[in-house]
Amino acid sequence: LGINKYENPSYDLNYAKADAQSFVKELSGNADQLFEEIHTLTLYNKDVNKEHVMKSIAEFKLKMGPEDVFVFYYAGHGVMIPQPKTNESSFFLVMNDITNMYGEFDDVSEKGLSGDELFQIAKNIPAQKQLFIIDACQSGGALKAGNFRGVEREKAIAKLARSSGTFFITASQEMEYANESSDLKHGVFTYAILELMTSSNEFTKLFSSDKIISASELKSYVESRVPELSKKYKGSPQYPTGYSFGNDFPIVETKQ
Repeated sequence: LGINKYENPSYDLNYAKADAQSFVKELSGNADQLFEEIHTLTLYNKDVNKEHVMKSIAEFKLKMGPEDVFVFYYAGHGVMIPQPKTNESSFFLVMNDITNMYGEFDDVSEKGLSGDELFQIAKNIPAQKQLFIIDACQSGGALKAGNFRGVEREKAIAKLARSSGTFFITASQEMEYANESSDLKHGVFTYAILELMTSSNEFTKLFSSDKIISASELKSYVESRVPELSKKYKGSPQYPTGYSFGNDFPIVETKQ
């Protein structure tokens, strides 16, 4: 999922669509030696609304079995909004048709895709190996969804992690911006992901001694590389974060 153009043009981004396109190109183009079949579903700009996304995922999961790997990628806006009933804030992916991220919280609550709903997708997908990558501001807030806390969370994790692995990797901390760079022509976070997939240098070799990149190696790489890149190109460091449970698994063979 990648959104450059929003119904509210003041929310438009420069590189989110390019981020999504480049990610799916490199992932699908370099994973064919690892997987028997690769199926991709891409939605951009006006097609990224909650109803369409949820319907598409429901149809897509009919192709999956427990032995499969499921990768979810999103580039666009993200926002934390207060929840009156709990006195806490919740994270939402901002879909294309949300026209007010900050003043009218009902708009986000109704049309956005919440951290809780992302976790529900993870629980309902039959694939036992899953990777969620979120390149959005405040995306670390997705990891603080209610289902990631307490005893019920641990029960859900134990069920999910049985012979499986699930990784969430987000571009920024809970109250932090995720930066785009005109020099890199990408979001800084996604640029780092693409760099690991396509480059061969001393830094990438520290995180992958062979040509196979695993979900855990990807998580470690962006957590180390993005603060450096963002400080260089944007003037201040940006800190990705992540949450994982279960077993590590390979996702792509690099061009190194």
